[in-house]
Amino acid sequence: MCDVGRMMARLDGYVANMEYVHTYCREMSPSALNLALNMQCIEPLPLNSGFAFCDLGCGQGMSVNIFASCHPESQFHAVDFSSAHIKRARELAEQAGLVNVTFWEASFECLDKFQMPDFDIITLHGVYSWVNADNRKNIIKFIRCKLKVGGVVYVSYNCLPGWSSIAPVRQLLVSGIDMKSDISGAQIATAIDFAVHLRSMNLSYFNSNPSSARFLDELSKRPKNYLAHEYFNEYWVQFYHSEVVEDFVSAGLCYAGSASPADNLDFLRFSPEEQQLINSIDDPVVKETIKDFTVNQNFRKDVFTIGKNKLRMGNLHYTARCRFALVEPISGNTIRLNFPHCNTFPSPALFIAVLHALAERNLSLNDVLDIPDIAKFDIQEVYQSLMTLLAAGCILPAVVPSQRTIASTRLFNYALLERTILNMEPLPLASPVVQGGIPLNWVQRQLVLCLFADIDDPFSFVSSMMRKYGRALTKDGGAIKSWEENLEELDRQINWFHAHQLPLLKRLEVV
Repeated sequence: MCDVGRMMARLDGYVANMEYVHTYCREMSPSALNLALNMQCIEPLPLNSGFAFCDLGCGQGMSVNIFASCHPESQFHAVDFSSAHIKRARELAEQAGLVNVTFWEASFECLDKFQMPDFDIITLHGVYSWVNADNRKNIIKFIRCKLKVGGVVYVSYNCLPGWSSIAPVRQLLVSGIDMKSDISGAQIATAIDFAVHLRSMNLSYFNSNPSSARFLDELSKRPKNYLAHEYFNEYWVQFYHSEVVEDFVSAGLCYAGSASPADNLDFLRFSPEEQQLINSIDDPVVKETIKDFTVNQNFRKDVFTIGKNKLRMGNLHYTARCRFALVEPISGNTIRLNFPHCNTFPSPALFIAVLHALAERNLSLNDVLDIPDIAKFDIQEVYQSLMTLLAAGCILPAVVPSQRTIASTRLFNYALLERTILNMEPLPLASPVVQGGIPLNWVQRQLVLCLFADIDDPFSFVSSMMRKYGRALTKDGGAIKSWEENLEELDRQINWFHAHQLPLLKRLEVV
């Protein structure tokens, strides 16, 4: 069934009547995939000379449009069966003047019907867990036919054993719903309310699985259209890593590593005893399985390659040359790192020194080591501090962008700001320096729009938008009710933005 333009409740079991939320996946950006390869000592893709990129299951195309704006010399293709998603993605690309991206409205079984080039990169974010076995075979067939030798594949999916204790919550939610017909926000709300009621009755399952109660609380806070696509598809499968490896080996690919920097850094995730056990295992698939059991992994972001060579130099050599940019504003001398083995980290003073150095300019490991306050530390400690900040999302690899790329991302950012002026979701703007998106909340985006549009009084502009459209700011996890408190919070956010966020956005060439 290749005619996906007509309205339908489901397509191959997938929700088709509700649009997905705007999502941006940093880990599937070309620069992030190159970072993943370098961390595993595998030769990276030559991005500067242009490449071909394909995203399967692109949703509303946020990620692909951002990447296309950051790489105007390259070609991007993206596929989704939803006519509404493809329409939104095309409209944004057209308004942003992106001539290097093509969006295809198609189901996976019809991929061979379209004239597409061979690709250097093929990505799938989440969809592998949401389609049936036949469509997974269609995906593997497409990769086998269209991925170039030397190419890279990113695939993320729900995995085991992490879902073992909480997957029954999803089954509980869908148990009273016809998974072959339409789904509504009201049905989803009713399903969640019913599950919450059952939890309040002290059922043995919830008492025996405390994580299930936390998971249900988290779902209750999510938008209904997000929940529809994540949990209310007819097909919803969790995989062991070994099962996914087996699928992709059939297309001639080899597992390279994780697209998540933290998942490639054993010193962040495992105790010395656990690391010793993991390092004693030779089989790479078994090793990843043991890692998943050690941390109870429930979502993986795997990178596969075909025809790639190992680098002679180690990843320390790569880090010594790669420049990094600060992407999170810092204030004061405190930093919170949410990793399980913080007691094995380098000195907190080292982290602060590195962060403040990066707040001044983009630096490589070699540059950092030349700073007097940092030179006294061991090179391995400095390397670990950089990798920890990278895993925490505080820094990203940086390049010196061309004027063409800066102009491309500016056009994209202005188009996105105009199109999402009433959207209260956190959304990313493109940075040509880190070749990806920088998430900003609604107020921050309005303040950037004021800069683009030469609006002199941002407080009056944003407050008038709030009053006109009934928008309320949030504080401490809840909406602020009184108008006076909203204005007070808005004033605080504007002052913070100009003091901390704006200088960073300028260095990242977002504005």
